[in-house]
Amino acid sequence: MILLALFLIGGSIGYYLFNKKVATLEDAKPDFVLNSDQLFDSFDQNEQEAQAKYGDKIIEVSGEVLRINLKDSLPTVTLKAENSMIGGVNCTFANELDQVETGDLITVRCQCQGYLMDVILNNCTLIK
Repeated sequence: MILLALFLIGGSIGYYLFNKKVATLEDAKPDFVLNSDQLFDSFDQNEQEAQAKYGDKIIEVSGEVLRINLKDSLPTVTLKAENSMIGGVNCTFANELDQVETGDLITVRCQCQGYLMDVILNNCTLIK
């Protein structure tokens, strides 16, 4: 009987966590506000220093949309960075992404995760 109760409690907690909505950063106050060139250059010039400064922080970034990927499980937009040969700032959105096209100038609020050829931003919210 106790085992059944523990199983039901565990199942309920698991169901709740699986269906819980992802928190957005729409109303969060950003720690830094900059453009995609500034953010990319910071990581490109000194990755360790930039990671210490921006890592796990909420960042508001503006830039030109270079690429859009809506085919994977989470929509991704790459913002152009002048000093990058192939990319720049990779923004992954937690929710659906509408009305964004290549060449648009947008502003996103995201959490900075680090640098792997592109600056990686997650849990992004489109600001404008």
